[in-house]
Amino acid sequence: MTDEPTISVSMSKKLNLGNYESVDVFVSINGVRAGMTAEQMAPLLNTAQTAWDQVKHALTTQVHMLREEHKR
Repeated sequence: MTDEPTISVSMSKKLNLGNYESVDVFVSINGVRAGMTAEQMAPLLNTAQTAWDQVKHALTTQVHMLREEHKR
């Protein structure tokens, strides 16, 4: 493990889905070192994309289940 300082970069945005629905999207990467190139950051972003895809799938599944329960 290194004692080199790192930063975290994050951003969020509210997306309007229509029909009075919206979603807050938050993305963050940690461990960004000073002078890191885009190529060096790519593995961090790829991991973030994989995690995003998994969370998106889980959230979509839960929303569908809740909507089905609400129809009953």
